[in-house]
Amino acid sequence: MKKLSKGVLLLCLGIFLLYQYKATAQAKEADTRPNYTIYVNTTENVVTVMEEKADGTSEVVKAMVCSCGAPGHATPQGTFSTSDYYDWRILVDGSYGRYAVRFNGHILFHSVPYLEKSPDTLEWELYNQLGENASLGCVRLTTEDIKWIHDNCKVGTTVVVYSGSEIVGNVIKPTAPKIDEDSPYRNWDPTDASDINPWFGGSGIIPQKGSLKTFDHIGYADRYADLKAAFGYDKAALYEHYITYGINEGRIAEFSEGPETFNYIAYADRYADLKAAFGYDRASLYEHYITYGISEGRIAEFY
Repeated sequence: MKKLSKGVLLLCLGIFLLYQYKATAQAKEADTRPNYTIYVNTTENVVTVMEEKADGTSEVVKAMVCSCGAPGHATPQGTFSTSDYYDWRILVDGSYGRYAVRFNGHILFHSVPYLEKSPDTLEWELYNQLGENASLGCVRLTTEDIKWIHDNCKVGTTVVVYSGSEIVGNVIKPTAPKIDEDSPYRNWDPTDASDINPWFGGSGIIPQKGSLKTFDHIGYADRYADLKAAFGYDKAALYEHYITYGINEGRIAEFSEGPETFNYIAYADRYADLKAAFGYDRASLYEHYITYGISEGRIAEFY
């Protein structure tokens, strides 16, 4: 009986893996974006993206400086393919990578680490190490460059990791701008194209998000005379303005809720797709709600 159960288990596993392979292949075929191959040189710390043409030729579309694995944490070499994509992904040391793209088990492309899931918490000392072998095995890139991979390279994109002095495409090794330790903006990536990035004249203020229930509408109205004149203290109207326009305009709003008051169990139980993706992970479910759930019209409860 045990042997039969083991055989059935192996058969089911084989069917599952075959299904996953077919599903990935179909998704890649259905994606109309160009076909790219990403080459990672672990010696020179350079990423080259080549576009594969229909006639069998290829050409360089982008070259990026990176940080591959430091001694003792070498980035594994070989041929792989991209699979999972994340806006933020927790890393092995508890920091966070932005626009992470998985391509080999626990090995990812990701931004230079941030201390928190917030673009104003960049570990700037690590940013200044781009171009050197400095990571724990993953491939670190500027925010601009990793976002390009995240947004343009479809699931199943081939990744070739190699070593040596010769760089694919014969490109000149790029450089990233250095961050001065005395800069007031040092905790922001100077390549991040966000409107609030102070490197580009932005406010540097991270907009808060939350539900209508705990939106401080009085504070929002009192802070902005034009809104108070237009809406008075109409909570719903002020909240709608903030979500629709205020965030993009860099306006400041406050909310009393947070992960500690978020009914994450009810949120997971209400939405099967989220429960399948996050289980009962409070932080991930809360992050989903404030990042996507609100705009998707999902319902959340707070204690």
